[in-house]
Amino acid sequence: MKLYEERYHLAQIEHTYRSTEVFTEWLESKKFLGGGVNSILDMACGVGANMFYMANRHENIQFVGMDINKEFVDHGNRIKEQHCQYKNCQLCEGDWFHMDPKWIRAFDGIISFQTVLMFPDYREALQKLADLQPEWIAFSSLFYEGNIEYTNKFRDYYRPAEKEEYTEYYYNVHSIPLCREYMKTLGYQNFEYKKFEIDIDIPKTDNMDIGTYTVKTTDGRRIQISAGLMMPWYFVVAYK
Repeated sequence: MKLYEERYHLAQIEHTYRSTEVFTEWLESKKFLGGGVNSILDMACGVGANMFYMANRHENIQFVGMDINKEFVDHGNRIKEQHCQYKNCQLCEGDWFHMDPKWIRAFDGIISFQTVLMFPDYREALQKLADLQPEWIAFSSLFYEGNIEYTNKFRDYYRPAEKEEYTEYYYNVHSIPLCREYMKTLGYQNFEYKKFEIDIDIPKTDNMDIGTYTVKTTDGRRIQISAGLMMPWYFVVAYK
């Protein structure tokens, strides 16, 4: 792993992100995590930090973490025993857009943390998850509650791609009502969402790099910002 990737993933292992805790608690309150659920796929799991957190809370659920990056998967499997107290999770390599048919109907639900916003077209990404025919799909992403969507493509000169001056990323903002209607076309008639109102302060670092920090408003709420972009995080779950 590159040094910055290693730091990012190990930070999540050692200290669970507040967004992961709140998202998990919300899914538990809605009964998507808990009794009666047997199997969950954590798609684009990285080294498995979020999966380890959920697996430790739900020993009776079998978790599969999947990522296209073999280094992440191998590293996650090496540290799994240290960070997951039950033997109820595994990591495996897999391509979101070219899934092995063996995973069709293999999961009660699919969860993806903070990844859908990074695709040029989130609809295609959600279609691929729906093709696996889970009962529900949950994900965290950036959203706006009106019929407006934003395509945000930025160039990161701090982390240049091989033979390039920069790496390009998407940090798109989706529309809640348009996403709801699209999920219906995939067979998920029910749709719930929750705005993530972070309840802790995250300090701003001295550099100008990407990395979330918070700013307090006059009424005590916190706005999340990364580099030059506001981060309106939401949790979504669509179910049949």
